[in-house]
Amino acid sequence: MSAPVRPNLVERLRGAWRRLLTLDDSPHNIAMGVFIGTFVAYQPIVGIQMIVGALICRLIGANVVASLPLAWITNPVTIVPIYFATYKLGVVFTGGEMTYEDIKGIFDQIAALGFWGGLVEGYRFLAGIFWPMVVGGSLVGIANGVAFYVVVRRVVARFQAARPRRASAPGT
Repeated sequence: MSAPVRPNLVERLRGAWRRLLTLDDSPHNIAMGVFIGTFVAYQPIVGIQMIVGALICRLIGANVVASLPLAWITNPVTIVPIYFATYKLGVVFTGGEMTYEDIKGIFDQIAALGFWGGLVEGYRFLAGIFWPMVVGGSLVGIANGVAFYVVVRRVVARFQAARPRRASAPGT
């Protein structure tokens, strides 16, 4: 007996694109969902990106479903280079870049302080890198989000204009 065949990445992306095109919403709302999903993907909030994206979409009327897959831009393979790049970009605007020695010293201090002391120092460390990552992630997220918005809105509008409309049922 052979193992079930799993779709490859190209097939998955093609399926996701097809689902995006067939969402029952305006091209603007779908493209705004993609914009929000892209923006949130670059924020240093791993684990809650999809939730934050969905909440923002609900608040502004963007398509929630269109926002969800974009949170996967940051995944175990891409998260380190993305977060490193957003941190470096953010430091240009916020200043205070931490060196390798700074980071190593903080981790040594965290290890020496025990659980509670290490927890407090760990939060200080995260605060030192969080705001540069937010600023850098916002810049990258906005730039990529605008590019995706333009492409998705245009493609969805063309797809919807070419798609035959379903005839409404009698009496509806």
